[in-house]
Amino acid sequence: MIKEEQPEEYVQKITNNQGTLFESGILEEKGDDYSVVLDKNEWRTDDVGILSGIDSSLIDATNFEEAAWCGETVTGEEFVDEYMDEFWETLDTHEEYTASIADYVDCGDGRP
Repeated sequence: MIKEEQPEEYVQKITNNQGTLFESGILEEKGDDYSVVLDKNEWRTDDVGILSGIDSSLIDATNFEEAAWCGETVTGEEFVDEYMDEFWETLDTHEEYTASIADYVDCGDGRP
């Protein structure tokens, strides 16, 4: 979703909460692009206080905008809800979820 808009404008819209996603190391700027740090061990959640601030910022980032996905236009909330409705507590390992999510994001059925 960040790539579909002007990145600076989008990031400004979703980070009005004192830059929580940047301060925690979850979102990083690389030149003209922004990306999510996928290795949670690199996140600095203690730097921003309570985790609810991070949760709130992530929810805002996910729900904020529509994105083209597999030929459809969906909100981040719809995208996440559809996946979670199908796969919540159905897989046994982190690796299975990682493979499932990667397949789902690439327009697959989400089955590893």
